[in-house]
Amino acid sequence: MIEGVIFDMDGVLVDNVEQHLEAFLRFGREQGRNLTRADVLEVFGQRNDEMIPALLGRQVDEGELARLAARKEEIYRELTRPVLNDTMVAGLKNFLQELRDRRAALSVATSGPRENVDFVLDGLGIRSFFQGAVTGAEVTRGKPHPEVFLKAAELLQADPSKCLVFEDTTSGIEAARRAGCRCIALATTHSRE
Repeated sequence: MIEGVIFDMDGVLVDNVEQHLEAFLRFGREQGRNLTRADVLEVFGQRNDEMIPALLGRQVDEGELARLAARKEEIYRELTRPVLNDTMVAGLKNFLQELRDRRAALSVATSGPRENVDFVLDGLGIRSFFQGAVTGAEVTRGKPHPEVFLKAAELLQADPSKCLVFEDTTSGIEAARRAGCRCIALATTHSRE
C-alpha cells in the first residue's frame, strides 16, 4: 500500500526543462563559458552547488557560489514567469485532485531552491495539494544521494518503501531507488530510451 506520493518539481510538476536549459546557457555566457545543452543535461537534476562548479570547470567558494546560484535562478524565473501556466504538466491538477480524493499524502522533493518551489506552487495555485516540500537547501547531499526523498518521506510520516516517487532525471531516479521508494520515471527531461 502506498503511504505517500513524492513529486520532483522541475520536469515533473512543470515541463520547464527548456527554461532551465536556456537559463544555464545565458548564465554560462555571462560567466564567459559557451555551454551546450548536452553540458547542462549531463548534470541536470543535481543541486546548483554541484552543477555550477561542474559547468564552470572550476572550484567556486561558498560566497561566490551563493551569488552565482541566485543569479542563475533569477534568470530562470525571468524566463519562466510569462509562460509558467503553459509549463504545467498536462492533467496535473486533475491527478493531484484524484490523489487528494484518495487521501494520499503528497510532498515535493526537489534539488531546486525554496524560491523556485514557491514560484511554481503559488504561481500555479497547487500549494494546497502538498503537505510540504524538501528543497536542495535542506539536504547536505544532492541526488543521486537519497537524502531528499528520505526527508520527504519523513515529512509525510511514511515509510520510504511505501512511497511512490515521480522523477524525470537519471540522478533523481537513482536517488529514489537508493531511498527504497518505488519510482515512476517521466520522459520529460530525457528521452524514453
